[in-house]
Amino acid sequence: MDKIIDAEKEIINAIAGTVNDAPVLMINQNRYKNCEYPQGDLYKKWRSVNKKMIDSVGGKIIWTLPVRGQVLINGHLEALDEILAYWYPTHLSFLEMVNSPNRIENFEIRKELIEHAVIHRCDGTNPPKF
Repeated sequence: MDKIIDAEKEIINAIAGTVNDAPVLMINQNRYKNCEYPQGDLYKKWRSVNKKMIDSVGGKIIWTLPVRGQVLINGHLEALDEILAYWYPTHLSFLEMVNSPNRIENFEIRKELIEHAVIHRCDGTNPPKF
């Protein structure tokens, strides 16, 4: 079950639409259910719907990387399948996904598909690219 961190939500809401609003890079670390990644029908459907939702607010999927293993841990171990980098032109555009016509379908599929996820908010001013 996803848990939004209230302090982060408050920071994003405080920045969005102000003179301090800037590009944001969201790094998503996911583990999927039922061996769906990377060829499962549900995974493929989610990626299609997810891209439409992100595109609708001017965001971009910069890259996706399959996780091959973990070399070092310091704390709890959470195996991952994929790391995705989503870039948004502003914090406000990130928040505007709530108005996307694909939002409901995206989150319904996500609930069935993703077993574990962590999303990190990063500076998106100069995102890494290949």
